[in-house]
Amino acid sequence: MESLKFEIGKVTLHQLNRVKDAMNDIANINDWQIAPYINGYLLSVEGINIASYSIISSITELGINAEQLYEE
Repeated sequence: MESLKFEIGKVTLHQLNRVKDAMNDIANINDWQIAPYINGYLLSVEGINIASYSIISSITELGINAEQLYEE
């Protein structure tokens, strides 16, 4: 199982709910969580064969800035 993390910029509660809806529509995601982060929110996603591009594009289509975080 893969685990990916994304930083989402500051958003309104309405926009955050739209992100939650978008995560439920993406295939191969088994679990996801959103938590407060430095200057916005941290989106943690777990699943099998997750395409990070599909997550980022789903969020940016909502007009919300998102970028993948890489662990070293």
